[in-house]
Amino acid sequence: MFFKASAWAPLLLYVLFATAAEAQQKVHGKEGSPAGQRASKAEGSTPENPSQPSLLNPSEGLSVIGAALESRGRGHSKPDCSHLVHAVYERAGFPYSYASSSDLYAGIDEFQRVTRPQAGDLVVWPGHVGILVNPSQNTFFSALRSGAGVESYSASYWKERGAPRFYRYAKGEATKVNEARAGTSGLTHVALDVSENPPKMTSVDVSPTNIQLPQVPVINSARPRPGEVTQAILFTLSIDPEGLRERDVFKLARPLVVFSRLEVRTVKIHGDLGQAQVRMTVPLGVARDGQPNLKRRQETQMWPLRRRDQKSWELLLPHDVIYMPRDTAVRILAHQLMLLADTESSTASLPQKSQLAQMLKTILVE
Repeated sequence: MFFKASAWAPLLLYVLFATAAEAQQKVHGKEGSPAGQRASKAEGSTPENPSQPSLLNPSEGLSVIGAALESRGRGHSKPDCSHLVHAVYERAGFPYSYASSSDLYAGIDEFQRVTRPQAGDLVVWPGHVGILVNPSQNTFFSALRSGAGVESYSASYWKERGAPRFYRYAKGEATKVNEARAGTSGLTHVALDVSENPPKMTSVDVSPTNIQLPQVPVINSARPRPGEVTQAILFTLSIDPEGLRERDVFKLARPLVVFSRLEVRTVKIHGDLGQAQVRMTVPLGVARDGQPNLKRRQETQMWPLRRRDQKSWELLLPHDVIYMPRDTAVRILAHQLMLLADTESSTASLPQKSQLAQMLKTILVE
């Protein structure tokens, strides 16, 4: 499933802007503008009073935006606004007890109302909730009539709803609430562990044995046609390669090829063997040395076929390259960007953040 790129471009633009701004701040050793310093003192992530909850900081807010990006292409259902926001926060590692938009507007323990919003905060009206994308542009991400997307709350429709309220995730308070919920229900909430100890991206090289590539596509036809082979390939490659989601895409043991379109043009059969001419539109590639290729190109390859029995064939995928549909790549790259957004201890991750954001922009805005 592909969403329109225009609905997701504001998220990508904000990610690119945020990573560039973060790099500039780290280079100059500043925490931000004077106005930003005043806001951080009033509503920052590190309270002066230890008894006060710790609020989401700007980098963690970026991880919420990354989780929203990762939600692209997941399933065909259209959740309502409050369930979509709840799922994004859970995916980002910041769980809270589900609440309707009306309850969020009134206020719940896991969120603290703020007057100077940042990316990742809740923007709430009675009856609707979204996630703030860019405060300076008044844009937010939410479930809209056309599906999940980005809009401006400066638009007349949202102005008619009245002034929204902004809430920021309170990490300490959310932990208490989730611990109490787990204690009373007798259940262990895995997402709580993720919030307290966010997963780190591995930096080790990935060998071919670490990643289980998709199985061989099977075509249930005595004499396969191009359309049948195309469907079999797309179905097989739509399954996320096991082990790749948590791996560093810049340190794979084999090249990665992301395609936005794939079509089998011709199928030639000679006895029990055959060949399929595969045509791909490739907006992104990552070489074995980790260098991304952002130049859009067309590739044509011949992939071998062999007969399984009288009624079916199997296609042999190349084992020296990882082929990945665009939607799968978006989920994996956004997930890795989300993980990197959680790491603030070093400037070493800044080039990777910038590269991941640029790669996402390349494959989404095509």
